[in-house]
Amino acid sequence: MGLIGGLRSVFSFLTILPIGSGTIDEMGRYAFFFPVAGAIIGAISGSAALILFRFLDQSLAGWLTLLILLFLTGFNHIDGVLDLGDALMIRGSPERRLEVLHDKHHGIGGYTALFFVLVLTGSVLSLLGSNIFLALLVAETLGKSAMLIAAGLGRPYIKGVGSAFISKIKERLLTNFVLGMGITAILVFASCGPTFAVILLTSSILFPALWTFYLQSVFGYITGDMLGCTGELTRLLALLIFYILQGAL
Repeated sequence: MGLIGGLRSVFSFLTILPIGSGTIDEMGRYAFFFPVAGAIIGAISGSAALILFRFLDQSLAGWLTLLILLFLTGFNHIDGVLDLGDALMIRGSPERRLEVLHDKHHGIGGYTALFFVLVLTGSVLSLLGSNIFLALLVAETLGKSAMLIAAGLGRPYIKGVGSAFISKIKERLLTNFVLGMGITAILVFASCGPTFAVILLTSSILFPALWTFYLQSVFGYITGDMLGCTGELTRLLALLIFYILQGAL
């Protein structure tokens, strides 16, 4: 299927856009398209946000923007925040934590983690004003590249869709990393000034790398839920940095 099939597979996994189905094999082989998908998700949600901010109260516009963003991604990755929030609250062996991670029932740890991630994300979006389009374009790009970093650095769990995906990424690890991070750097530098871009890129590479090493030390493996949670947290981090430094734009 080649590049087109790989791109379609990545978009079919990361969005609800009607572009056809794909396969895990193609998605893993062409995972360097993750930042491209993130940029398009950010551009679509950012365009909607500009309209919302023009006609609605800033707070309401920010929260509706978050809803559009989550809808575009099919609410696929916030379940990772729920699952991981529960598992990290459990004291016990890595095996016990993994058991909780894959439990379909959720507890207070997961709901609390999801609450704070969503509240912080919605609140920051409400504060970005006229910079909302650029912030979402950059943050979504970095969030999706963070998933690529986590998959590349982590040891795949022995079963599940995430395991197959991570294993396929590692088969072409150098290609996926070089092209994926190259695309990310080009998009971020093209969107921001050089100093701003360096800060965003550095933080959005270091955080998922350190977060992945931490998760692997706790669980022994990296799972699909962990990739999704990493993307959500890195997007939030990028939005926070964007808000703090937006005066430099």
